[in-house]
Amino acid sequence: MTFTLATGSERKSTGSYYTHPELVRGLIESALVPVMEDRLKQAKEKDAKEQAILSMTVCDPACGSGHFLLAAARRLGRELAKVRTGEDEPTSEHFHLAVRDVISHCIYGVDVNPLAVDLCKLALWLEGHWTGKPLSFLDHRIKCGNSLIGVLNPSVLKDGIPDSAFTPVTGDDKKVAQAFKKRNKEESKGRYLPFSGIDGDIHQFAAGTHCIDEMVEDTPADVKRKQQKYEEWRSKPAWWHDWTACNIWTAAFFAPLTKFDDPAVPTYDKFVRYLEGGHVDSQMEGLAIGLATELKFFHWTLEFPEVFENGGFNVVLGNPPWDSLQPEELTFFATHGDGCIARMSGAKRKQAITALKKDNPGLLQRWESEKRRIEAPNKFIRESKQLSLTTSGKLNTYSLFAELSGRLHNAKGYCGVLVPSGIVVDETFSRVDKVCAHSKLPTPSA
Repeated sequence: MTFTLATGSERKSTGSYYTHPELVRGLIESALVPVMEDRLKQAKEKDAKEQAILSMTVCDPACGSGHFLLAAARRLGRELAKVRTGEDEPTSEHFHLAVRDVISHCIYGVDVNPLAVDLCKLALWLEGHWTGKPLSFLDHRIKCGNSLIGVLNPSVLKDGIPDSAFTPVTGDDKKVAQAFKKRNKEESKGRYLPFSGIDGDIHQFAAGTHCIDEMVEDTPADVKRKQQKYEEWRSKPAWWHDWTACNIWTAAFFAPLTKFDDPAVPTYDKFVRYLEGGHVDSQMEGLAIGLATELKFFHWTLEFPEVFENGGFNVVLGNPPWDSLQPEELTFFATHGDGCIARMSGAKRKQAITALKKDNPGLLQRWESEKRRIEAPNKFIRESKQLSLTTSGKLNTYSLFAELSGRLHNAKGYCGVLVPSGIVVDETFSRVDKVCAHSKLPTPSA
């Protein structure tokens, strides 16, 4: 995996990060260009070279407003225009039309912030716009979702819901959690899950997205038909069944554990019955879809089947968020209440928070909701074991995204990820070194 180290990013109101253009350019040249040039070397004819570029897949799993995707589209578009015209300096029309085709065929992005997703689409539309051509359909490529929460590896479904999904977090009743864990363990004992996983459906789903990609976009009516085809594809029973199965499995880690007889909480037996196509528990399914919508579960294989049919992306780029996944008392109470609790020392602050149960139960409830908002994803990331190399110690999103990027690209792919210099000098480096070994790509150097 190719890492570029940086320390100069800052949070913007959209949830994205500002990144210096030189860092973006450096990442494009070190991660995207080598893959592109290698593919072009293997293609001899003009048509083959054009296809070599248009069949590339480039993803930013935390795309923000699209800095890296825009740079990637420009670089690939420039090369595509050169291939098409045979000229080193293609005209503006040839360049923009090439960029438009690259955006429609090669560019993928995910972000948890819906405003950032809209801004990313807008940036790509403006870059690929040309007189007489409608705005491209991008809903199937630039999506809103939490890249870290959802089914990354479909094989996890074959083992059913793990007992660790019922580890209690703030807001859960420990006795209820223990009872659900015991029930889940008993239900799974000695049983074989009759489910082959999503792998067998990938080709079917990929065929649907390939049909969408082949549709022309020369008129607004063409774009409308493409949108309708996409919505039709996502409503097919097979896709909906697998999507719901992924939601149920993921929701087991987030379901509130407050009532012993809560019928909405997924356990092994109810999950198996859903997969078998038998009795469907409407309350469980409703909770799962509700949590998926609220927390923006993102199931990579289902969202981009045409990519994972080929083992993953050719290039993964980005500047992921650098956030610590743990509740921060000082940060919360500095902006909630009158700020007095934030100014207290550690022991006194703990006592004051406990006293809120009597003095200010509303503020305590908001604090506990904030803790659960962070602890539940933390539990999922650790206990789902889909990201197993960067989940020891305190979790930080930049190291998690580093591992995620390594797992998203295919065997010949490259990653370019901007991460803080601490990834080299502190204990995190040893974990990232394992990520690189997993990816079978060069390890980072200081």
